[in-house]
Amino acid sequence: MTQYQAAYRGLVQYYLMAFNVHRLWHVHRVMQLSLAKTLANKHRTSVNTIFHKYRATVATPHGPLKVLEVHHERGAGRTPLIARFGGIALRRHRQSTLNEKPKEVYGRRSEVVQRLLAQTCELCGVPGPCEVHHIRRLADLHKPGRKEKPLWIQRMVAYRRKTLVTCRTCHEALHRERPGRRHVPT
Repeated sequence: MTQYQAAYRGLVQYYLMAFNVHRLWHVHRVMQLSLAKTLANKHRTSVNTIFHKYRATVATPHGPLKVLEVHHERGAGRTPLIARFGGIALRRHRQSTLNEKPKEVYGRRSEVVQRLLAQTCELCGVPGPCEVHHIRRLADLHKPGRKEKPLWIQRMVAYRRKTLVTCRTCHEALHRERPGRRHVPT
């Protein structure tokens, strides 16, 4: 019973600030029925017997609420253990404040994203909006027969990356420098 109450309480506490928290009575009913069926199966009895045996009423600030409650006597001089399901008023808490700090879901950003967010051209150093120049393979940069490699190839080889963050002007210059596939008329 305490497991059901803990799950239910966690769900309700999370949604208490919502304007339609009262709709969780559907969830309450499903969980209560599931609990009753579980107990009925465990004790080899019917669901109605469980409801009649463990039904109780608890006083809350918003009025009395019906709950399922189990008392376990522990002996002379000791208070009994009480397990309860329900007893949480499904009313909106308008004055509640959220004081949780969200955890970082993902690790650090990838290197390419950090370089792009820096908004600085890696060729000319001009700050501003940037684009990413891609090549298919790093092996394409090591073509034999070239005497001196252009600056952009030297940078990509130095970074050992297939990407280069550039400003629009430098990116267009890179594409003009590299000969494309030409269509040969037949």
